[in-house]
Amino acid sequence: MLVGCVGLSVTDSTDGGRAAADALTAAAFDALPAQVAVLDADGTIMRTNRAWSEFGAENGFQGDAEMVGENYLTACDAADDPGASNAAAGIRSVLVGESDSFAFEYPCHSPDERRWFTMRAIPLSVAGEMRALVMHTDITDRKEVELRVAAHNDRLETVASVLSHDLRNPLSVILARAELLARDDADPAAVADQAETIASSARRIDDIVDDALLIARETRAIDTEPVALQRVATDAWSHVETGDARLVVADSATVAADRSLLSQLFENCFRNAVEHGPADVTVTVSLVDGGFAIADDGPGIPVEDRERVFEPGYTTNAGGGGTGMGLAIVRTIAEAHDWAVALTESEAGGARVVVTGVAVE
Repeated sequence: MLVGCVGLSVTDSTDGGRAAADALTAAAFDALPAQVAVLDADGTIMRTNRAWSEFGAENGFQGDAEMVGENYLTACDAADDPGASNAAAGIRSVLVGESDSFAFEYPCHSPDERRWFTMRAIPLSVAGEMRALVMHTDITDRKEVELRVAAHNDRLETVASVLSHDLRNPLSVILARAELLARDDADPAAVADQAETIASSARRIDDIVDDALLIARETRAIDTEPVALQRVATDAWSHVETGDARLVVADSATVAADRSLLSQLFENCFRNAVEHGPADVTVTVSLVDGGFAIADDGPGIPVEDRERVFEPGYTTNAGGGGTGMGLAIVRTIAEAHDWAVALTESEAGGARVVVTGVAVE
């Protein structure tokens, strides 16, 4: 065995052996699934593998897809993309010896599919000359899994928020009515009325739990039906402890929606108006082009906060007990219907939630 090994070593040291080794190296270089290029000290491409040229040809690269002789750093600098500039800076740091390696992830979507890649650059020293090996690896499968996991976690957070936040609306009503029932001076008519309100709120809790389970599903289909906007808004108002606040439904219409989820959307908007406005705040539901709006005459929300209030946990009323989940849930429900939602200023200077993309009859 030792003689055989020595014989092999001698054979590989011949010119024929070196040629075979070079051919093997070239074949292995071309067989790599990643797109690989070797750059000289100035960033000029000295060699690319087959995957590099095939990717360029398949994605409409103008010119020689191998790009040999072109300056890769110059191309990155000229690209209107911050990621390309970061890539150029990272490769330069490798070429001048400031970094042992450089890597970053970036999206590279085509018209037909979503794709993500990792670019890595490592230094190469060839006969005392500095080079850089640049490799682009497709990480789409891993990224898709990460995005699914993130989306799943977001859904779980939304479900937890729905259960912890939206259940407070009907629970507050039940507790308030139960206190009235406990009074010794409650007359029979009032008892019957309070009992019906409690039963209605209990049914609403059951619906909210069903909604939470619907949101939690990996893939969900919202079953819509014709819903009377005035009726669902009025019912939603009864499930929120509104005190001296007043509801005005300015328009009557039928919309295509999941009745329970639409009620939940209204409840969150109503509660938001009551919590942020004066005791006698007036909330108005009206039609807009392609949807509806929920406006109040409270203090309104500053322009710089109007997009952020839809983010989970963000609130302008933390000191007053705001959880920052109400409008986040509104957006979740709107998106489940493929609706768009935005926050503007009402005519009275208060907040105005506008929902569009709605099928209105």
